[in-house]
Amino acid sequence: MKQAAAIFFSTIALLTALSCRPQKVRMPEPPQDRHVPFNYVATKGMVVAAHPLAAEAGLDMLKGGGNAVDAAIATAFALNAAEPFASGLGGSGFMVIYLAKAKKVTVVNFREKAPAAARPTMFTEKGEKQAEWRQERGTAVGVPGMLAGWNYALKKYGTKSLAEASARAVEIAEKGFPVSATFSQINKDEYEKLLKNAGEDTCYLNSGIPYEPGEVFKNPDLAATLRLIGAKGIDEFYKGEIAKKIVAAVRAKDGIMTLEDLAAYRPVEVEPIKGTYKGHTIYTLPPPGTGGFHIIQLLNVAENWPLKDWGHNTPATIHHLSETMRFIFADKDHYDGDPDYVSIPVAELISKDYAKEIRSKISAEKTAGTYPYGRFDKVQDEKENTTHIGVIDKDGNIVALTQSINDFFGTGIVPEGTGFLLNDHMADFSTDPNSPNAPRPNRRPVSNMGPLIMFKDGKPFLVLGSPGGTRIFSSLSQIIFNIIDFGMSLDEAIEAPRFFSYTTEGKARPISIEPRIPEAVLKALEKLGHKITPKEPYDKYFGGAQGIMILPDKKLIYGGADSRRDGVGAGY
Repeated sequence: MKQAAAIFFSTIALLTALSCRPQKVRMPEPPQDRHVPFNYVATKGMVVAAHPLAAEAGLDMLKGGGNAVDAAIATAFALNAAEPFASGLGGSGFMVIYLAKAKKVTVVNFREKAPAAARPTMFTEKGEKQAEWRQERGTAVGVPGMLAGWNYALKKYGTKSLAEASARAVEIAEKGFPVSATFSQINKDEYEKLLKNAGEDTCYLNSGIPYEPGEVFKNPDLAATLRLIGAKGIDEFYKGEIAKKIVAAVRAKDGIMTLEDLAAYRPVEVEPIKGTYKGHTIYTLPPPGTGGFHIIQLLNVAENWPLKDWGHNTPATIHHLSETMRFIFADKDHYDGDPDYVSIPVAELISKDYAKEIRSKISAEKTAGTYPYGRFDKVQDEKENTTHIGVIDKDGNIVALTQSINDFFGTGIVPEGTGFLLNDHMADFSTDPNSPNAPRPNRRPVSNMGPLIMFKDGKPFLVLGSPGGTRIFSSLSQIIFNIIDFGMSLDEAIEAPRFFSYTTEGKARPISIEPRIPEAVLKALEKLGHKITPKEPYDKYFGGAQGIMILPDKKLIYGGADSRRDGVGAGY
């Protein structure tokens, strides 16, 4: 009955969208069962995000005359207030922007940097306690790039001010909102870290204990911080009183960040990398955002396999794709680093010829056993849980923005009186001091983010991204396969069960898998040599993807939002 209701309401929305008054399109309510696939429908603009209040903030910006960049930043600010455990001022991200009039795709990189005092052995010398120093001490905090990146994009490609873009976030932080079951569970999972680093009086705990679903969360300190930044600009964050509070908080927890580190931070605009898959063209991040080029690697390898004939989530499909993921992880461990300091053979790694080499190493009958990297011998090191937003506006401009503070609630460190959490992205540096991704002064740690825009026949077709750490590239690739090879609707593709595997030192790790995949499939995989680790049916381990599909011939825009988190679409 619930699925039938979803189909009924989607049909009503379509009829409305095709009427003579498209500006009156009303977004249908999703079914009560969040796991029933449900595509949001619009004709002019769409925002997808991991919280309803954030999506609404972006939609209102579009309706108020803002463009896709304005709406994306308004949504991003709102997520700091409504989904603070995943992103915010204390973190970083990447933005893929499509400018419809110029037919240009560009990337804004606002990933954190390591402080100038960072050293390759700064964590390994801590021995058995290095995990704590990488995740919960001040040493875990990278120099935040979030606000600088938002500001850069607004000034160059937007039409609104910081104050206008953050206005809805201020309102959300002041008025508060009932927390969801997702917020509550994550709050409970991270309780000890928050109690230790933020203290029992923090707004991120409810009188010293985690929030229960339905209890109201407010953050007046964040509202005041956003007002101050809106009035004085980002220098207040990077050079002013907020900067002093950030450094004081970091150093009080044994960190190494300085005021000079904050003052020196700059985002960078770079060219995207490009790949193709079965007549579609994909634009995504270059390193240090590696999720994108690993997506292209996986698609390249799979392009000449008969996935449709093998079937969705069959033993053959899961086996071949899992083996490919393992070879890609061998490359990831060997090559990935900050391209400002490390030469990475991206062109070779995303070439169709290299994909043939990987395919030749994969047997249909058994696992490979060992997974060597590509051995291009071009890496030269010079000596010296995340959230996603998708937006399309009425003019066809597009933003795919992924941002993060890394682990849920980051380090749990909150600079005094600011209301925002500091990241633990220094944990994204390698544990190997000899790795190209080892911590060094001013370097950006490798990121798994992979926001992308896909084109079909030269026109935007799919906007996609997800949180999920190392699972980002595999999750987004599976969504693409689900749409192109298996003919699923956008939200069906997002809701479908996922799997993931990787390597450690060239050896296979088990396939993590959502148990909605039949037991017979799992047994067949075990016969091929795979070990299986079951996860939850809709597990946050696999991220929380958001997507937009554009069908220009029908003049329709679909939004898809992942029920693994609190994702929604909002359009008009």
